[in-house]
Amino acid sequence: MILAAVVAVLGIGANRWFLRLEVEGNSMIPTLLPGDRLLFRRITRPSGLSVGVIVALHDPRPGGDRLIVKRITAITNGEATVRGDNPAASTDSRDFGPVALNQLPWKLVRRYNRVHGGA
Repeated sequence: MILAAVVAVLGIGANRWFLRLEVEGNSMIPTLLPGDRLLFRRITRPSGLSVGVIVALHDPRPGGDRLIVKRITAITNGEATVRGDNPAASTDSRDFGPVALNQLPWKLVRRYNRVHGGA
């Protein structure tokens, strides 16, 4: 009984600290393909971010209610430029401008299931 309660609490805590997403769309091709499954870790300090890191963030455009996955391409004055690896298919900082570092809550830890072959 106590073990079940501990496992339940750990599961609830894990949801606060980790996020699982499945890639939709083509904005991160060739790095990430539609159907790839990703594990993100919550970022507690923006100092853990650097150029090249892949992040998940809430779409910053007005009415944006989805999470988007992008790569940090520049960091200046507390803001990050985020872009998709496939510019022709990406809505990113070229469209909505730089994003405050504190608006980047998730950092990619691992792609754990690639559905299109490869590793």
